[in-house]
Amino acid sequence: MKKLGYARVSTQEQVLDLQLDALRQAGCDDIYTDTVSGVQAHKPNWEKLLAYARPGDTVVIWRLDRLGRSTKHLIEVVEDLSRRGLHLISLQDPIDTTSPGGQLVFQIFCALAEHERNVLVQRTHAGLQAARARGRQGGRPPGLAPRYQKIAPAVKELYEAGQQSTRQLMAYFQIGSRRTLYKILRFAGCRINSTSALAAGPVADQA
Repeated sequence: MKKLGYARVSTQEQVLDLQLDALRQAGCDDIYTDTVSGVQAHKPNWEKLLAYARPGDTVVIWRLDRLGRSTKHLIEVVEDLSRRGLHLISLQDPIDTTSPGGQLVFQIFCALAEHERNVLVQRTHAGLQAARARGRQGGRPPGLAPRYQKIAPAVKELYEAGQQSTRQLMAYFQIGSRRTLYKILRFAGCRINSTSALAAGPVADQA
């Protein structure tokens, strides 16, 4: 079984040396690095690490914030590692899931992820009931393709973060039109800042 190190910095001005030295000292067989903001959903070398890793391998990081841009995202990442049968060691945090006590950490993270999903479902149902009580019918916009449904949460998160323009979001997620972008955001339950989007008429394109 291999130890796979992962290091990340947000900008070119930051250096990876501290993390790389720690990962080498921890005995990592291979080390993957990204220079990308934690807000970005796409981390190319992290994805390469996951594609290469096999069940029983251990992912080693310097600190937990190198993995997740928020507590919610961190929980999702740790849950994904658990599903893949991968261990996790965070050198600056008391987390080592190769030990029995560390396995409990995985279980807690997975329980938190399940709780988050349940809360989201409850909020969605409550919102739909409130909308129906006011005479509005809920449900997803018609014609939204499954691919767009799948990426809707990530689109919503980056849109609400406000660090990228709608044009950048469309290019990053390969969304064909601004109208489709707003359909995706409405599907995700996002409040759209653009008044023109809210005032848009019937959707002409089939996403």
